[in-house]
Amino acid sequence: MKHLQSIIVLFICFGQVLQADDVRDVLIVVGPSTHPPGSHEVVAGGRVMKYCLEHAPNLPKVKVDLVEGWPSNAQRDAAETVVFIGDTFPANRLPNVQQNLADLNVMIARGCGIVCVHYATGLRGEDVSPAGDHPLLRWLGGYFANRTCPHHESFAKIFPKATITPAAPQHPISHGWREFTLHDEPYYNNYFGPGSAIAPNVTVLATSMLPPDSPRQETVAWCIERTDGGRGFGIVMPHFYKNWQEEDLRRLILNGIAWSAKVDVPAEGVQTTLPNLAEFSPASVEFRPDLAPLVRRIVAAAGGKANLLSRFTIHEKLNVSDDPEAPGKPRESVFDGRHEWWYRSGKGAWKKKQNEPAADLVWAWTLQALVDQHSKLEVLAEINEDGQSLVGLRISNSIQPAMDLYFDKQTHQLARIDWRNDINRFSDWKEHDGAKYPARCVGTRKSTGKTWFVSEISELRRIETLPNELTQ
Repeated sequence: MKHLQSIIVLFICFGQVLQADDVRDVLIVVGPSTHPPGSHEVVAGGRVMKYCLEHAPNLPKVKVDLVEGWPSNAQRDAAETVVFIGDTFPANRLPNVQQNLADLNVMIARGCGIVCVHYATGLRGEDVSPAGDHPLLRWLGGYFANRTCPHHESFAKIFPKATITPAAPQHPISHGWREFTLHDEPYYNNYFGPGSAIAPNVTVLATSMLPPDSPRQETVAWCIERTDGGRGFGIVMPHFYKNWQEEDLRRLILNGIAWSAKVDVPAEGVQTTLPNLAEFSPASVEFRPDLAPLVRRIVAAAGGKANLLSRFTIHEKLNVSDDPEAPGKPRESVFDGRHEWWYRSGKGAWKKKQNEPAADLVWAWTLQALVDQHSKLEVLAEINEDGQSLVGLRISNSIQPAMDLYFDKQTHQLARIDWRNDINRFSDWKEHDGAKYPARCVGTRKSTGKTWFVSEISELRRIETLPNELTQ
């Protein structure tokens, strides 16, 4: 009997040694990304996850293969879970899509885990069937449906403060992290199947009340226990690379990876000490938006850079009063570049505007300020006005004080300029000689919200030379 007990003790100890020496293989696949420095940073983000998993003091030994591109047969065969990071699901963005999906199907069939981080949860319209079917729905439990999808549209907006709340406190992935708030882009209205009904084998792990102006409880992290015995974990953050510093977010992600590899998640969650994020060689730790594509789209919406207005004349009805319905008085103006502005009421004598701040407003209205080499641009947080999402750009250096311009997110047309003491709203788009412009402007005081002028352009003409009476 004692001999048998000794054998049992020896067996248990030997089993514990085996468990302690057991190496868990995690495969991280980095897909393509075209986001500006400081956002997505998919390679550096992959390095952060690799470092944390391999240096976590309370996890079994973890070996991480980090690959840019599609992994080899040996890497796929060894993996107990595969983690994707990139701009939409990398299997659909890397070459040989059908073979990639077939390779993944083999991995999934043997019970391999799968994890998608932020935009890697995303699928495009070209990736899915008209009804939205894709293997990722079954492998992961849900996905971010890019606006090109025919069946559903998820939304990607950056929020200054998004609060992330645990939704399944007893689940192992919820170990050790608490509610947190961060400046990020948690996707919402994610797709979980027809009617967005979440399947019984999918667990909602984290929610957020989004969007702030019309909040409802949105799923931002989830997991699935698949019928093949494998596990999946999806999370729609972080957008900004610096948010890997957020310990609760990092722990949520690392817990999810460990769980998907069938590692017992410690009661306190996966513990990590993170070096300076710059050590993982991102293009930038801080977000540095590449505004050139946005500016190109905005300028294109106005007819293109070659058609922007510079020397032109306008006839308008100008109502300067606090009654927006009052009839406007006729006024004609001639503009020559940024600083030269003449005007007259009716057929009266021409007067020249001297050192007129509103000249900068007109210069910005023509969008010449956006393309001026001296202008410094920075992106502003999106705003919502009358159900319209507006993207903002701040112009400084060439304009003092700085001026905030807002554009319709869909059409990229100018919608609003906030400057000095006024909010100027634009509408009624017209076209002349290749130039597209908003013909109506309503100015309101920031302090009171009351209208103080309305301008309606009845005619605009581009001119080659100034009228004779202005050059004499």
